[in-house]
Amino acid sequence: MRHIIYKITNNINGKYYIGRHSTNNIDDGYMGSGIGIKNAISKYGIENFTKETIAETETSDLLWELEKELVNEEVVKDKKSYNMCYGGKHYLHGLKEYDYEKFLDHQKMAAKLGGEESKKIRTTEWHKKGGSASSKKRSSNYVYRIQTNLNELFVVNGWQFKELCKEKGWNHDTLYWSSTKHKTNEGITRGKHKGFKVELIKSPNIN
Repeated sequence: MRHIIYKITNNINGKYYIGRHSTNNIDDGYMGSGIGIKNAISKYGIENFTKETIAETETSDLLWELEKELVNEEVVKDKKSYNMCYGGKHYLHGLKEYDYEKFLDHQKMAAKLGGEESKKIRTTEWHKKGGSASSKKRSSNYVYRIQTNLNELFVVNGWQFKELCKEKGWNHDTLYWSSTKHKTNEGITRGKHKGFKVELIKSPNIN
């Protein structure tokens, strides 16, 4: 198995696409999965594109890391690039690193869509069957430590977390997602909640 970083160039306008591929056949005809490059090939014809290998790694994990370095903010914002997403294993990781405001917008939209789906589930019948109580019970299995930008400290479970945000006028989605940074002890660096630190200190997976 070979693990490569390739570059595809449009011979008509010079635009390019950088991607990764793991394969047993280097000449398998793979031309990328990005929407931009697919649309371009459909428009101009595959015969007008050139593909070249620009780097190779020994493992797929190293390949992910190398793609993250090569398909960075500069490439995504380059008007000559077909790359629409940051390289690496997780799109959101790249978004959070290079465009934090866009990352927050993405999370807000995800939360909004999730809320709309939740409304469809949480019917009168759902409440009658004890769904609300069950949800509250599950939330109590998660405990968070919240440190505000005024050095106030709160230790609350998942259910209390939501209620505290309502009481204080905080954005629960922003604070909740910042709890994923607890391993590096990073806090929120921008926006209304700049200076807040939220750490998940107890869950079914954390003793």
